Amino acid sequence: MSVSFSTVIQKARLQPVPSTSAALRRALSYIPPTTVSALKNGVRVAAEENPNAKFATVGLWLDVGTKYEQRHTNGLLKVLQEASFQGTTNADRKTLNDKLDEIGGHLLTKIGREQSYLAVKCSRENTQKAVALLADLVRNARLSNDDVAAAKAAAEVSRKQHEELPDDLCWDNLHTCAYDASEDGNLGLSLFGTRDGIANLEAKQLHDFRTKHFTGPRMVLVGAGGVNHGQLENYAQQFLGDVSSVNNKPKPNARYVGGDYRMWNLRMKTTHFAFACETMGAASGDNVPLQLVSHIYGPYHRSQHELGQHAVWRTIKVFSSMDHGTPTNTPMPEQAPESYQPFFEPYEDTGLIGMRFAMRQFCTGPGGAFALQDHLQYLMMDMTRMAQKMVHPKELDQGKVTMKSQLLFNTDGSTNSFEDIGKQVIQYGRRVPLDEMYARIDDITANNVWETMNHYWFARRPVVSAYGYNYIFPAYDNIVDWTWTARY
Repeated sequence: MSVSFSTVIQKARLQPVPSTSAALRRALSYIPPTTVSALKNGVRVAAEENPNAKFATVGLWLDVGTKYEQRHTNGLLKVLQEASFQGTTNADRKTLNDKLDEIGGHLLTKIGREQSYLAVKCSRENTQKAVALLADLVRNARLSNDDVAAAKAAAEVSRKQHEELPDDLCWDNLHTCAYDASEDGNLGLSLFGTRDGIANLEAKQLHDFRTKHFTGPRMVLVGAGGVNHGQLENYAQQFLGDVSSVNNKPKPNARYVGGDYRMWNLRMKTTHFAFACETMGAASGDNVPLQLVSHIYGPYHRSQHELGQHAVWRTIKVFSSMDHGTPTNTPMPEQAPESYQPFFEPYEDTGLIGMRFAMRQFCTGPGGAFALQDHLQYLMMDMTRMAQKMVHPKELDQGKVTMKSQLLFNTDGSTNSFEDIGKQVIQYGRRVPLDEMYARIDDITANNVWETMNHYWFARRPVVSAYGYNYIFPAYDNIVDWTWTARY
């Protein structure tokens, strides 16, 4: 009898030990601490110094995202970013490229719903030049008519490219439906902008937005790897010390509405799907149990079949033809489940917990229902189990080990540390040490998870987003107690 390699691995795998051992705590103590300070104008400086590192990632985080745009200017931040690459008052585009090549830097950019950043990965010796370049790009973009026209064209190309990615489109639609994109200054505005929003932008709008939002209290200069906090603070004073100290950040106004957003494309062979419920903001104490829930389920991809033992795998194996599926006459491929990604996305005053997945459509049997509807209901029922009944101790232990591993991965390399530092400093005002975070995880019990999920998941209005071959599954836009439907 033949035995697959994955089966041997599963049988040989030891039961994970979720509690943090004394040896691991000693190892965590060697991780460089993150030092945070502030200039007089409110610009914060955060650095994690590794004296043995030869390279560093330095960048400027901005407490500015697409939620600060307006409906008629959705896409402004992307255009502003592209315009800065066209040239500044101190250097044209070619000179900027030459400066980046001179330091051997690798440019990193990100525009989020609440925060954005511009960063450079370079050698330790070139961190000062990198900070000078970043400050010039953020503060001194020329914003001439030609620059804005070129930036709008680049932003429109980027928007079209993202619209061709089903996962990105489904994720964007989930927020559009969850937070009511009909309102200005909301999380529901698209990350990629809209065609009209980009086309209608003018240089004055870009200049006014930069003047209003790019102020000292909303900037964080972050360094990780081969950096020194004292030197980084001096660079911040040199290049950002004269930034306005006005803190005019608008009050949070996220208004969750929930609903159902689906885009049909019956020519596609797959369906991309996401569903979620609202949670509290990033500073809530409930966030650690909710984050643990996403690790209890864990990610999945069809190419890694049978290599995982997370809770969601039980659901997948019910519908995968590799285990229990029945051959049918459907033209769709039989391996229905493609990928799964549970998520917990905290924002300043709200959040989302749920799951994203992609699957191929097929019948569960001759004359049976289509798998998508059954599969969706099964996933909802399993998450409702955590909210209404229990969390098994073994899956809780597995989730704790996975979550701790992910936290360690966030410190692997200067770029990962840079992203983790910037986001935490903006959301919490500090970077939570790993030993403190591990202690919080160790203290979580099955009852903690059950109580938290019962509060945020059970009998809550959902938001649902689907794209592709999705014409058969129930509507959730008018269901308040959707978990009753899932149980049914």
